[in-house]
This record gives sequence, C-alpha cells and structure tokens, in this order.
Amino acid sequence: MAWLPLLTADVLNSLSVDEQNQMTDPSSTADLAQIISSVISFVRGKVQSWRPNQTFVPYPAGMIPEETYGSAVAIARYRFLTHLPGTQLITKWREQENVEALALLNDVADGKLIILSPINPDGSGGTVPSNPAATDGGEDYGGTYPFWQPQTPAWPYW
Repeated sequence: MAWLPLLTADVLNSLSVDEQNQMTDPSSTADLAQIISSVISFVRGKVQSWRPNQTFVPYPAGMIPEETYGSAVAIARYRFLTHLPGTQLITKWREQENVEALALLNDVADGKLIILSPINPDGSGGTVPSNPAATDGGEDYGGTYPFWQPQTPAWPYW
C-alpha cells in the first residue's frame, strides 16, 4: 500500500455540518495544521516502534501508511474538536472512533497489523518486513501446525 500525506482538507471534510459551523475562529485552521503535524509524528512513531518497520528507511517526509490513514483522521478530528472552546461536539461516537483509532495504532506498534514499506518513485518497495516473527524475540513460524487429532475418533459416533 502507498504512503499518503494527511492534509488539513482531509480532516475538515470528515467533520459534520454542525462541527464545521463551530469553526468561527480564524485561528482554528492554524491550530488544525499544528494538530495534523503532531498526529503525523504520532503515527510515524507508532509505525517505527515495531522493530521490523525500522528497516523502512527513509520514510517519506510528512507521509503516513495508508493502513493508518483512517485512524489518523479520527485522532486529528478528535483532537481538533476537543480543543475548540465551548463546544459540545464530542459525542460518544466521536470518542469511540478515537479509542478505536488509538487501539489500531497500538496494534501497529505491537506488530499485529503489518505495515508495508513505502513504495519508492522507481516502483520498488511495498514489501512486508522480513521474517517479522523472528525479529521481536518471538517464535519462528515453522509452517503449518501438525495435525494432532487422530483420523478416526477413539469413541464411536451415535
């Protein structure tokens, strides 16, 4: 999968009409740009925290993996809405989206969600980290598990 930039327009387009109507302060756009910058750094840090992903050097500047794009938008939107003064916009749905996005990024950091390497301009890249199971101290994957059940049951079916 490709790596994508997270843009201010992406987060603004994800806002509902009620949420957009609360943006009366002109400084909110500058605040959103700062929030997006911090979310990009946060996502990239989570990706790099799993050791096999550290081989994806260099990461494209200002880009995040496509696998984390929806989570990044949800986190940026939540941070933006919570920073607006006097808003009552944080619904249980927005809060749940933020919790789920953070959980997905924790899965990335733990290696439970594999991130493909960035695709380079020459078309190379887009690969899975090499031997991910053996790199973090876990067991090597030795193929399929042996079939341990007997072919015929020890007791009769009736």
